Amino acid sequence: MSLILEPHYYSGRGKDLKPAKWQDLPGFNPEDLTHPKDYLAPAGLVSAVNVALELGMPLLLTGEPGCGKSQLAYSLAWELDHPQNPGGPWQKPHTFTVKSDTQSRDLFYHFDTLGRFRASRRDGDNDDPRRFLRFEALGVAILQALGFDAVHGLGLTDCLDMTGESQRIAEPRRSVVLIDEIDKAPREVPNDILNEIERMTFDIPELFETGRNKTTVSLQDSKMRPVVIITSNRERELPDAFLRRCVYYHLELPAFRSKTATAGDASGNSGGDVTIESIIEQRLGIKIPAEETVPNAQKSAWAASISFFHYLRKDGQLDKQPSIAELLNWMQLLQKRSQRLTETPHLTNAAWLEVFTASAAVTLLKHKEDQDRIHALIGRWKDQPVS
Repeated sequence: MSLILEPHYYSGRGKDLKPAKWQDLPGFNPEDLTHPKDYLAPAGLVSAVNVALELGMPLLLTGEPGCGKSQLAYSLAWELDHPQNPGGPWQKPHTFTVKSDTQSRDLFYHFDTLGRFRASRRDGDNDDPRRFLRFEALGVAILQALGFDAVHGLGLTDCLDMTGESQRIAEPRRSVVLIDEIDKAPREVPNDILNEIERMTFDIPELFETGRNKTTVSLQDSKMRPVVIITSNRERELPDAFLRRCVYYHLELPAFRSKTATAGDASGNSGGDVTIESIIEQRLGIKIPAEETVPNAQKSAWAASISFFHYLRKDGQLDKQPSIAELLNWMQLLQKRSQRLTETPHLTNAAWLEVFTASAAVTLLKHKEDQDRIHALIGRWKDQPVS
């Protein structure tokens, strides 16, 4: 079996250069590994989503980074607004990423105060405040729920970029809002955010003009309220008052089909309906063979990858454990490297073992101390007895 170890896009030597070599670089579509059509939600998460939808409450998701919390919002939006034609436009969730200085008002809009001040100081420059107003995730979702006529009546259509699908205002529509990493907010902000979500009303004082009513955006129709998904990496604990007003689900790492997994708990976190292997197979379009009785040093590429990932998570004693997202990146790289081969590579091939080892180090191990141990980790994993 001939084996192409590595494509020569970059040599690191500055010699034997080819003009316009960038044209040879492979294309990359971020949706290859994230498109919601391939998202697999465990039964417990499906139940939690339906409870939140029925009660009209925000769904709070916790779990380690890279486990699929944010992608749940895209999966839900995909199912709620599935395109009529394959590849057609669909309403993605409106996303707001929380920062350490986020205030509750920031979910609705951002006003460029400094930009407007500068415009007012320049002769002939248009300082209409609407030019400096940008709506954020929850603000856009409320405006879309109100529909074009209501938004036009508020004089806000010029504040939106309606050339794309994300801020297009037409007939009233319901949408999904993703509030990402709520645990990064100052402690008092999560409760303030839930207050705003419950009210679905906000004022824009920057648009106030003498002799005119203040600009208030308010959504009263309960059937049009945005669906809100909130994620947390649990970098800090959230207030009890916040937790009481959410439906809550903790997204665990799925079980391994190829290992003896512990029984799932009452919430359905590890019920066996979704496994690490099924996620990989769905995303990459491959079939992972069952090779539990094959020694690790002789496993085929896909079975070896799953087995080594399991070893790192269970016995690697790493500073940072790899996530499902990083496993997908690694196995996608191995898939690309194996595409020109006539058969599935095995670790018995020294050249493939080199590819396997070098790529695992840079995609799965994100601390120098862990990367320095890659050969020792591979060696101990290979020496494990057959289960």
